[in-house]
Amino acid sequence: MTTTNGPSQRSRERNVRGQGDRLREEVLEALARLVSDDARMAPLPVSLREVAREAGVTAPAIYRHFATKEELGEAAVADGFARLLAAMREADARARAADDDPAAALAAQAHAYCRFAGEHRGQFRLMLRWIVPGASGEGAAALAAQWRAAVERLRERGIELTQDEDDAATFVWASVHGRLALDPTLSAVWPRSAGSGMTEFVDRLVASLVAVARRR
Repeated sequence: MTTTNGPSQRSRERNVRGQGDRLREEVLEALARLVSDDARMAPLPVSLREVAREAGVTAPAIYRHFATKEELGEAAVADGFARLLAAMREADARARAADDDPAAALAAQAHAYCRFAGEHRGQFRLMLRWIVPGASGEGAAALAAQWRAAVERLRERGIELTQDEDDAATFVWASVHGRLALDPTLSAVWPRSAGSGMTEFVDRLVASLVAVARRR
């Protein structure tokens, strides 16, 4: 019987004895291609039936709400952005009620962002890798606007920034998110950075931003 390779498969010659290193390199290259291919990495790595089993319901029950796993993923991303925004806005409101310092409110929102990332790791990873037009795209835009408003409030209170609001918001967001992404690596190479390191990082980041702005 003749078999054919599927569209994602690549035919290769069998390695000559002693050429195991070639296979190892090809496997690594194949993995690099896969993780770099947005089209193949975008679908959820689970089926609707698996989700139904995890939820303790039947497959037909879940199909009534989500026709495809892509619809389910989009809904999960939109829900994640809504929850994250609510957490940041609540932190902002509490900080402003306790102390009308815009720097403290910015730090409070950054801390809320970090807490959400830690408490909802799977959903958070999905949110930031699956931005498509629709509810998830709107959620990402709303999150960007939330960071911008927090930074803009500094300028409204007379704290001149070295960047415009969009650039300053990008700087804060990217710094906080990047530190979160690096946390496992930093904890391994610099154990002192583990645990409370994220909290200290946020406080120092905001303090340095305001200090630089006030010196100008």
